[in-house]
Amino acid sequence: MYINFRTLPFYQAVRFPIVIYGPVGLYNLGGNIEIRGAVRRNMIKLGYKQGFFSGSKGCSMILLAPETKLIFNGPCMFDLDYAIRITGKGVVNIGSYIGFGSDTKIYCEESITIGDYCRIPFGSCFMDTNYHYSIHMESGEVHRKSAPVVIGRYNWIGNTSTIMKGTETPDGTVIASKSFLNKNYRELGSGEKNLLLAGSPARIVQRNCTRVLSLEMESNLNKWFAANPEQKVCSEKQLLDDCRNDIQYCKSF
Repeated sequence: MYINFRTLPFYQAVRFPIVIYGPVGLYNLGGNIEIRGAVRRNMIKLGYKQGFFSGSKGCSMILLAPETKLIFNGPCMFDLDYAIRITGKGVVNIGSYIGFGSDTKIYCEESITIGDYCRIPFGSCFMDTNYHYSIHMESGEVHRKSAPVVIGRYNWIGNTSTIMKGTETPDGTVIASKSFLNKNYRELGSGEKNLLLAGSPARIVQRNCTRVLSLEMESNLNKWFAANPEQKVCSEKQLLDDCRNDIQYCKSF
């Protein structure tokens, strides 16, 4: 009740769209939460166990400093042990139907935008700031400590990846586990979508590669590989027609 009525306008709060599961430290709710579009009960689940990839390690945290904003554009789930920390005049804008794995961290001072239908497994971290300045001892140059982060739609971010200030990714990007991103990959990819990024710092290692979102297609692929145990690659075109059929995926929210 507290987080709904403390951060939302009354006409939204009475529908109880935000549900908190498990212990959470509410360190500051001076900022605002904004829900865009249709509002329904339990559409935003915080601390909701989605899979068995880790057990709870303790308490989650939410810190929304005054003049900050946390925006939800549709249903969203955070697994256990999340941390959302927005300070300065930061704005975190989260798209529709996004699932965050356990131990996800979001630290914002300026702007973090995450597009619709992204999937973020356990241990990932988003930071649009270094928090502190560094100075070049010969030139005296001091760079900005923060820069916006923009994650495209349908991104699949591998576990324990770190997304730093200035990162931009195109739609359909797949990011390998333990990658470190700190560049504008839209520009590096010449505007192409469906990139595979890997490394520290991450680089483009493959093009025309994207995540399978369709649960029906995933089921068909499981059956195909079970029936063809000697095969390592499936190239049956009829199985690959609609990898983003999201009807079943959305129902899971």
